[in-house]
Amino acid sequence: MGYAGDELIGTPLLDLVHPQDRPESAEKMQRLVDHGEQFQIEKRCLRKDGSIVWLHNSASLLADAAGQPAAAIVVCTDISERQHAEAALRESTDWLRLIIKNAVEYAIFSTDLDRRVTSWNSGAERLLGYSESEALGQLADMIFTPEDRAANAPEQEARAALDGDGANDERLHQRKDGSRFWASGATMAMQDGRGATVGFVKILRDQSAQRASQQALEQSRTELLSALQENENARAALLSADEAKDRFLAVLSHELRNPLASISSASMAVSTGRLSPEDQDRAARIVQRQAQIMKVLLDDLLDVSRLRLGKLALQTRILPLSTVVESALETAQALVDNGGHVLEVRLPERPVLLDADPVRLAQVLSNLLSNAARYTPAGGRIVLHAELRPPRVVIVVEDNGIGMEPATVESMFEMFSQSSHATDRGSHGLGIGLALARNIVHLHHGEIHGESDGPGRGSRFTVELPLAAMDEAMQGAAPRPEAGMPQVLIVDDNADVTWSVARLLTGCGVATADTGSQALQLLEQQRFDAVVLDLGLPDMSGFEVARAIRAHPLGAELLLIAATGWGQENDRRMAREAGFDAHLVKPLDVDELKKLIFRRRPQ
Repeated sequence: MGYAGDELIGTPLLDLVHPQDRPESAEKMQRLVDHGEQFQIEKRCLRKDGSIVWLHNSASLLADAAGQPAAAIVVCTDISERQHAEAALRESTDWLRLIIKNAVEYAIFSTDLDRRVTSWNSGAERLLGYSESEALGQLADMIFTPEDRAANAPEQEARAALDGDGANDERLHQRKDGSRFWASGATMAMQDGRGATVGFVKILRDQSAQRASQQALEQSRTELLSALQENENARAALLSADEAKDRFLAVLSHELRNPLASISSASMAVSTGRLSPEDQDRAARIVQRQAQIMKVLLDDLLDVSRLRLGKLALQTRILPLSTVVESALETAQALVDNGGHVLEVRLPERPVLLDADPVRLAQVLSNLLSNAARYTPAGGRIVLHAELRPPRVVIVVEDNGIGMEPATVESMFEMFSQSSHATDRGSHGLGIGLALARNIVHLHHGEIHGESDGPGRGSRFTVELPLAAMDEAMQGAAPRPEAGMPQVLIVDDNADVTWSVARLLTGCGVATADTGSQALQLLEQQRFDAVVLDLGLPDMSGFEVARAIRAHPLGAELLLIAATGWGQENDRRMAREAGFDAHLVKPLDVDELKKLIFRRRPQ
């Protein structure tokens, strides 16, 4: 206290007590005097220099010999250091409480060992949506999703916190309103002053924004990589398309020049006038054969255009498979003969009836036969055979030619694709035949696929087509009875065309006209069964002539056939609208023309 021993003699004890603590001390001293109640008190006292010291005072009475209170004894213990420590602890605890209370970016709460909430800061209110009054006493499991609760995640987290230094997790949590958010959390066991575990403390931080940013970054990276890959694929596709275009143009030039050279040479030989009748006949066959080859090439090119525009349409009717095969053989026979191949055809004994476009289906089979002839060494063997497997017919074209790698067979159905083993052969084709064939077969609701056992081991292509109903087939295939020689009028301003077609239409009576007005005059003078009409006449269009014919009382029964160099679907549609029954593309297939004429002969 700083006083000498005799300095305090006679000084009232309460004068040494801090003024704020004197009332309580005076009251306790009075009770000691009046009732003998001993007491202990911790209070501030004043040193001699005026500074404060904390004392623990224990006061009791001293009795005289008669047992009466004679004096009081007070034992004082300096507790200043302990008081300062407790004050500092209280201050730090208050600061910690304030920090936790105002840590709005973090949800901080404590629970007892049963995981019931015992404290709940403002950050928890903001992040989880429960007020402090709503959360206190509730199971902290409420912040877990139902799926995590069902999987016992709260219990596992508590056990992990008890067993180690804490439990850390990053998972979806659930707010009061049911919305979910991604948060990282840490759960720690909470111990009292004796080291006993009394509960848990959990700290949560909302990671939604960070996770969304990370996901957006990853998404952007994925999209960027995808865009780069797409760009690379597009660049590769462009290069491939450019190479295919160059290859296609080179092959097209080659394929057109060959028949043109043959036609040119044959016509020059005929023009000399020195050929024997046999040689003239051979020259004519050369021109016919090579013209047919050019026609097939041009038809394929037009079909490619129709495919790309989605306008490749079918003109279907009921017909026997044998008719289609016969037409295909007519087209491919020249290549088969030139290669010196043996061609074997095996068809079922009973008629096989199809609901098909005869021209398109013949195009498929002639393409397969032509490829077999083209890619089979001279003197090879080609087989076309068909087998009934109701409700379908299976047609197979196989050869013992150069074959293909089995893994590359499917790629041969891609546009402009050609076999790598065919590059040393004189005729490669345009690389579009199989692509067209697949599309045509699919339009017929059929399937086509190829097979090969490897280079040098031949190829095999199979076409499966649905059969037509027998009753429809019999009605559609029934020919009309003979009714004398049909009379045909050919109208074209190209005299070479009318002359050649008139002489090829054997079995028909033929008249010709080179203008539309002349054709209409002839129709007034003579009865005809069919009119083959060029659309590009000098005085009036073929469409106008057709409408005029249909308007005549006797024109309704006439078979009108358009003959033109235009073969797009729009051209065919315009011909139908003008009244034409059929549309043929030049150069005319006289056999097809004769079939049309004889099929429509009047009774």
